[in-house]
Amino acid sequence: MIFCVTPARVTDLRTLANEKNLYACKIACLFDSYGLSYPFARFWLQYDGTEPVTAIAAYYGDYTVQATAKTDVAELTEFLQMTGFSSVLSEREIFSDSYSGIVMEKAPPHQNVKAESNPDWKEVYRLLQSCQSDTFEVPAYEDFLLDMSHKIRHGTALCVGVHEKDKLAATAMTIAQSKHCAVIGAVATKPAFRHSGYGGQCVKALCSLLHDRSIFIMRDEGENEHFYQSLGFENKGKFYIKRGKNHDTVLSD
Repeated sequence: MIFCVTPARVTDLRTLANEKNLYACKIACLFDSYGLSYPFARFWLQYDGTEPVTAIAAYYGDYTVQATAKTDVAELTEFLQMTGFSSVLSEREIFSDSYSGIVMEKAPPHQNVKAESNPDWKEVYRLLQSCQSDTFEVPAYEDFLLDMSHKIRHGTALCVGVHEKDKLAATAMTIAQSKHCAVIGAVATKPAFRHSGYGGQCVKALCSLLHDRSIFIMRDEGENEHFYQSLGFENKGKFYIKRGKNHDTVLSD
């Protein structure tokens, strides 16, 4: 059975969200950032008897699923179909027509590299806009600013940047961050400054700020593998994303 998370079920949610994987990290980050007080952040648990076996979190219409070996996939699929989701991210292929990519992980220790922490958000946003492509989209500025600022205040996000000639040349940020792990995303270098090592410097600096956490990234199959391997990341499996009819642009992964 699937139940909405109430204060009485928070311990069960944290039991699953404390695991060291990308999906638990995203769910823990959302809960630590927004808790149960915001209507756009919602949480559910699927139980096998009294045992919590699946955690589900939604930020607006974007869902993250942390499945286990005991997940009732048929029940989960029916539940998700009824929600009118924009997207569903999961380690398991819940929908047969899902898009798939690669998860990579870097375990501690992390090299100590310096970069500017939390650079000016307008500069960051303009840089991200300059790097938009078919696989890298940027949300509306106000949505981006409100979410990242809120998470940084709650210790669930970080952003670093490198300047060259008084211009922001590259940036990287955590799109999710919990006590045990983090997910890095939005690694971007302005076209004029590419192939200068700035993107790698940002990733290394971000990893050093994350201390003893395990760090994950999501990448498209066939893209950026050598870049992340050179920074100490290893392939750890696949992720699956199902896009819904109401899919909006989100800063991703």
